[in-house]
Amino acid sequence: MQALLAPLVAAGAGTAAAGAGAAAAAGTAAAAVTPMALVASAAGPVFGAFNAMEQAKSAKEQAKVNSYIGTTRARQTDQAAREGLNSELSNVRAALSANGQRPSVGTASMFDELRSVRGAERRVAFNNETQNAAAYKAKANGISPGMSLTSGLLKAGPSLFDIYDYGSKNNWGGRG
Repeated sequence: MQALLAPLVAAGAGTAAAGAGAAAAAGTAAAAVTPMALVASAAGPVFGAFNAMEQAKSAKEQAKVNSYIGTTRARQTDQAAREGLNSELSNVRAALSANGQRPSVGTASMFDELRSVRGAERRVAFNNETQNAAAYKAKANGISPGMSLTSGLLKAGPSLFDIYDYGSKNNWGGRG
């Protein structure tokens, strides 16, 4: 603490000799390893690890939400395609009825073909949306907030070992 205050005291004294002595004392203090410097060097990676963990949690939750939205969108796409087919078939029936045509084998065959084509289109659209939702679900399952925390804490390892080494050399905690 005295080494940190020495430049301030020297500046207040106003003598060149006191200033030079304070600068020399400050230079040796800066070269010395202090517990505060060690803690500060370890704190950055530790706080970064917690930040990375929170970001991973947020990304995982967002991927889960996107998966749910994708599943809902797939169901809506399927339902809209079914309603579109029913609307199309009813329009064709109304047109035939307005022209005075009676349903025949040819119209039934045309309806079956239309159902087949629209059903295939509906299944493709549904499967595309389901695949998109599955990709988001896989992304959510692949994100591990715990791994983010662990990797961040591993980055703090050297600094933590420096603190331990400093403490063992200075007899912290009754170790000798």
